[in-house]
Amino acid sequence: MYGQVGSYPDTYAGICPASAVAYHTLKGGIIHLTRHLAVYWAKDNIRVNCLSPGPFPSESVGNRLISKLKTKSPMGRMGKPSELKGAIVFLASDASSYMTGQNLTIDGGWTAW
Repeated sequence: MYGQVGSYPDTYAGICPASAVAYHTLKGGIIHLTRHLAVYWAKDNIRVNCLSPGPFPSESVGNRLISKLKTKSPMGRMGKPSELKGAIVFLASDASSYMTGQNLTIDGGWTAW
């Protein structure tokens, strides 16, 4: 999601350093790399898409940060790894055979506002 929108500095205040600019730059670059490669490889019938998961914190992330992240999500919760399975199967299957150069965002609405 941070390849598409900026972070909320108040979310990280007093808990950990703010989300690094290099991280945001990398994420945005991956989305654009996806578009670029899709255009060049389409003639070879190679599809290039990417998946942008929203907040799916690992167990090592503290409850304090998770509580703050939840306030930034329209769904009011964090994602579960199992909620990415459908998108991954879709992208890997023929169901997405006419899809290339796209970024599929699964973020509980984070980037909607």
